[in-house]
Amino acid sequence: MEDKLDTRLTVSIEDGSKVTINVLDIIDSYTYDKTFMIYTLEGENHTIFASILNEKDTTYSLDTITNQQELDYINSEITRYSSTPETEAA
Repeated sequence: MEDKLDTRLTVSIEDGSKVTINVLDIIDSYTYDKTFMIYTLEGENHTIFASILNEKDTTYSLDTITNQQELDYINSEITRYSSTPETEAA
């Protein structure tokens, strides 16, 4: 997590609605052979979310993290992210 991302994406929800998210970080985990994305919802920067980021051909999808070990891992990454000096100054 050397460089903080400042990327906004519009995501389509299964019900057809759209939401804008602010991507905070993308983490490749070799342990779990998955890519995780840490993000906030636009306008709600105080709550940090995480999902599994899947890439298929030219599209991406987000999946819910359900494995407890993966949840523990990503929660430690969120804690580390939120305690960095750049984040605290924001």
